[in-house]
Amino acid sequence: MKIIGENEITVDASFAKEIQKHCGENVNLCYQCRKCAAGCPNRQFMDFTPTELMRYVQLGMFDEALKKNTAWFCVSCQTCTARCPQDIDIARVIDAIRMIADERRLVADAGNVRVLNRLWMIMLRFMGRMYEVGLVGTFNMVTGKPFNDMALGKKMILKGKLKFIPSIKMPFTMMKMFSRAKKIKERKKANS
Repeated sequence: MKIIGENEITVDASFAKEIQKHCGENVNLCYQCRKCAAGCPNRQFMDFTPTELMRYVQLGMFDEALKKNTAWFCVSCQTCTARCPQDIDIARVIDAIRMIADERRLVADAGNVRVLNRLWMIMLRFMGRMYEVGLVGTFNMVTGKPFNDMALGKKMILKGKLKFIPSIKMPFTMMKMFSRAKKIKERKKANS
């Protein structure tokens, strides 16, 4: 986006096209009603709202959309998607933004959320489901705080809210799914 004169703005549509290529969603349908922002349960932790994120994509403002923490603090709860009057899958758009940020190796101002996201995906890939104790333990080790949340974790295990021993469900099926996704991504990259 370039600001030419006092009231003239040039919009770079390439970012919106790239998002559409990644996830099939047309962000230009968003007319900024703010229903997504009003329902977002994680909004208080984000640099800006999902509505603003959509606007940055529409205007081609790469840095604002990719380097701030909004995309990384999204928990993909689908509330924004369910509330969108234009039927835009906003959570899917945010996933595409995260993928583009990873592809471009951009560092977002999101603290350790990216580390947590990556660990979560690795655990899901190899175990077939989430193992919370392992995720938190690994995250704490990687971030240099091995005893963080230990007292709370112990209480939750004793109350049966967390399983100390993981339940492994169909890990080979999940590994195959990740492998297929990687092949599709490579194929798309080769065709571009």
